[in-house]
Amino acid sequence: MALVGLGVFLWWLGALASGPDAYDLFQTLMTSPVGYIVLVGLSWAFFTHMMSGLRHFVLDMGAGYELDTNKFWSVANPIIAILLTIAFWALILFV
Repeated sequence: MALVGLGVFLWWLGALASGPDAYDLFQTLMTSPVGYIVLVGLSWAFFTHMMSGLRHFVLDMGAGYELDTNKFWSVANPIIAILLTIAFWALILFV
């Protein structure tokens, strides 16, 4: 997430500073199917990281150590991250 996200961010800043032609190229490539795959992957990585962090925050408070609860949240975390990614992109594309 950090490497790809930082690369896209620095590319965006460089294109922004280089003028309209460079920025148009950036926009064209980021709105291509490969660009959308990169952006969806970045948002999925963000939501996966966020859900894992929330799970570990709850564990640090001393809750969720029961075996059934821990198993449930370990399976639910990636599913919730996928649902959040879908909702995020639906909001971006259709609203």
